[in-house]
Amino acid sequence: MKNTLIFFLTFFSAYQLQAQNMQETDKRMSQGEQNSFTLEFNVGNAETIADLWVDYQKEFKAKRPKLNKKENEYFADDAQIKAISDNTIDIYSKVAKKSDKGAVLTIWFDLGGAYLSSSRHPDRMAGAREWTAGFEQVVKAAFAQEALEAEEDILKGLEKELKGLEKDKEDAVKEVEKLQKELEAARQRVAEMDEALGAKQKQIMGQGKVVEEAKAKVKKMKK
Repeated sequence: MKNTLIFFLTFFSAYQLQAQNMQETDKRMSQGEQNSFTLEFNVGNAETIADLWVDYQKEFKAKRPKLNKKENEYFADDAQIKAISDNTIDIYSKVAKKSDKGAVLTIWFDLGGAYLSSSRHPDRMAGAREWTAGFEQVVKAAFAQEALEAEEDILKGLEKELKGLEKDKEDAVKEVEKLQKELEAARQRVAEMDEALGAKQKQIMGQGKVVEEAKAKVKKMKK
């Protein structure tokens, strides 16, 4: 059981199923430009993540979390998040699609007169991170199967590449064997040509002697 747990923790970490580090910046929303927190998820789809997000807020007594289609913005009224504040919190949020898969979740926490920020509320940031980390766990559980299938697809791709490399090696070995045979045949031809050259040189030397002897006879006859 312990080994299984370690495997899944390693697996999820390697696949980066969790949201990336929470980014903080001012962003425009229905109530003007306010401090926000952004999480990027690398798996799943925006529609499902949005549904999970609505349900997660309901767990903290948020009233009527719903989408304002005109602003493309969710509003959840009077959420009770003790990790952040003893008072109720209004939550504004947007869920945007990523180009491939996953989603970008932007959150504004209205504390009542001020929006949560690390500069104004440093003592509440640990609670905010803890709370958003809870939603990360929800996304992990929802898309664990997708993460597994994605890893299996990667494995299949690597196995296919391995077969391709093995085929390339086999072709290369055959090419080397072919070239070795051609080289051996070329060496044999060179040896045969060396033998033919040697024979021809002997023939030329022999013929040279015949010519010299013929010349000597002609010279004697002239005397």
